[in-house]
Amino acid sequence: MWLVDDSPAQLARASEVLSKHHVLETFSDAEQMLERLALGQPPDVLLLDWQLPGISGLETCRYVREQYDDVTLPILMLSTRGTHDDFTEGLQAGANDYVAKPFHDAELLARVASLLRVRAQGERLREREAYLATTLSSISDAIVTTDRAGRVVFLNPVAERITGWSTTEAQQRPVAEVLRIIDAVTREPVENPVERALAMGTVQGLAGPTLLIRQDGTEVPIEDSAAPIRTGPHDLAGAVLIFRDVTEQTQVRQHHEALAERLRASEAEQATLLDAIPVLVSFVDADERYGRVNKAYEDWFGISGEHLRGQKVRDVIGEAAYRVLGPFVKRGLAGESFSFEQHDVPYRLGGKRDVKVSFIAHREQGQSVAGYVALLQDITVQRKLEQERELHGRRLQQQAEFEQQLIGIVSHDLRNPLAAILLGTERLKRQEALGPNAARTVDRIHASASRAVRLVNELLDFTQARLGGGIRIERTPMDIHVLTRTVVEEVEEAHPSAQLTVVTSGNGQGSWDADRLSQVIQNLVTNAVKYGQPGAPIQVSLHGDGNQVTLRVHNEGAPIPPERLPGLFQPLERGTDAVDVASRSVGLGLFIVKAIVDAHQGHIEVTSETGAGTTFTVTLPRRVVG
Repeated sequence: MWLVDDSPAQLARASEVLSKHHVLETFSDAEQMLERLALGQPPDVLLLDWQLPGISGLETCRYVREQYDDVTLPILMLSTRGTHDDFTEGLQAGANDYVAKPFHDAELLARVASLLRVRAQGERLREREAYLATTLSSISDAIVTTDRAGRVVFLNPVAERITGWSTTEAQQRPVAEVLRIIDAVTREPVENPVERALAMGTVQGLAGPTLLIRQDGTEVPIEDSAAPIRTGPHDLAGAVLIFRDVTEQTQVRQHHEALAERLRASEAEQATLLDAIPVLVSFVDADERYGRVNKAYEDWFGISGEHLRGQKVRDVIGEAAYRVLGPFVKRGLAGESFSFEQHDVPYRLGGKRDVKVSFIAHREQGQSVAGYVALLQDITVQRKLEQERELHGRRLQQQAEFEQQLIGIVSHDLRNPLAAILLGTERLKRQEALGPNAARTVDRIHASASRAVRLVNELLDFTQARLGGGIRIERTPMDIHVLTRTVVEEVEEAHPSAQLTVVTSGNGQGSWDADRLSQVIQNLVTNAVKYGQPGAPIQVSLHGDGNQVTLRVHNEGAPIPPERLPGLFQPLERGTDAVDVASRSVGLGLFIVKAIVDAHQGHIEVTSETGAGTTFTVTLPRRVVG
């Protein structure tokens, strides 16, 4: 062994102690030692003072390591004089062995002996590695060994072929550089199992499925694990990774998975289609046992498909229902396909049901009947609705007959007497002999009869619109501007306090029924007077544009409640709860107005908002004659 120390006293003392047991060469400075190293074989143990003149002990360690990287050369730093503890730790890490502070003879000898044992163990380890390399080269699996620092030591031929690395290229490289492993699903790097085996000292399996990225960048699916290599119970020398290329197995597995996925997708698609059918679908085999059923069937019976599968039809539907449907089941299993409707079938959850059923026999070619597919539709509600529709139809017919009789009564038994009353009151009003009280009585009789006539006319129009297919009109050429002014003047005479304005623009010519349009205008303007804000102006506007004429009647005041707007043009509906004492309206006016507008192929709508008032808008197509 060699001893290099710039301290004469320490050099002499160490030489005295060590020379009794070992062959020793001593040097007073590093340059002598380096010259000696250049001549050839290094010593078994190198003892250095870290404060050598000209070159430090650590630099000498580095030089020796670089020159003899294939030799296990223990190095002992003899002195740490003048250093701090943290620097001592740095020296220890740099020399990778021991740091000897001022020593006793026995301590120095013990440390030197320990270093010699390390050297001997290294030699034995190299021998084992050579034997191991020969053995591993004959194994069919890929094998990679590393030292305890995680650097690659050896790759067998299989590992070289799979990774694309030769042992020469890979040696002393970090194992993570040679064996780059990623997760096959996430494509994220996976912690190298060798590093985990070295860190934890236990066998570490690969998290599969994993991919090994070869040196050329291609990927190989692998499996298996890494294990630590020990030279003793507590001495970790490195790790070994054993793996295999599972490309073929992966392809087979992926093929099977693809087939299974297609099968699952097909079954899911079939189940989705069956469940979307609003008819009960079931398959019954030759033993009268259920196979597959759809969701509607499960819901109707209150039993899941899993519990229905394999059960007998008789047990599921019950004895009472089987007595009714059993003969049809026998016909289906005999190979007959048919449809039937059965009423009052006992239902397993109580009561009776009406059903419509189709049986479709199922058999493989050249074989006997394997079962049948049944399509069952619960028509209980449908039959009840049909019965109710028939009853409702009969009632409507009876109502129509009654309304026809009502028309006869109104047109003959009411209109004639009312006409006579009006005629009589007109004559009485012209007589000068009537006193004031009698004249007032005659006026009240005339007004009451007039209201009765208007009510009768509304009822006749209503009946005609409901039963006669709409209001009948007779079109004649006319100017709607003139008609509107005339009708508004009549309303002004009946309501002197009302403030009515008429604004017209554009062409008012067209082909309409003047009498019926008078009803429309009078009704809308009168309603504006009755329900608008007292004293506020009411505007009636007409505008002729292109092929149509637009009439608008606007009044201010409280709006029509929003909830009443949708049904405003329905019969017996009113826009307000206020009682119309003067006219005794029954809510038919706007219904008749809409019927007249519809008969002219026009359109009517209403808007009513707080602050904006109420506006009825009527649009009439223009049909000019000639």
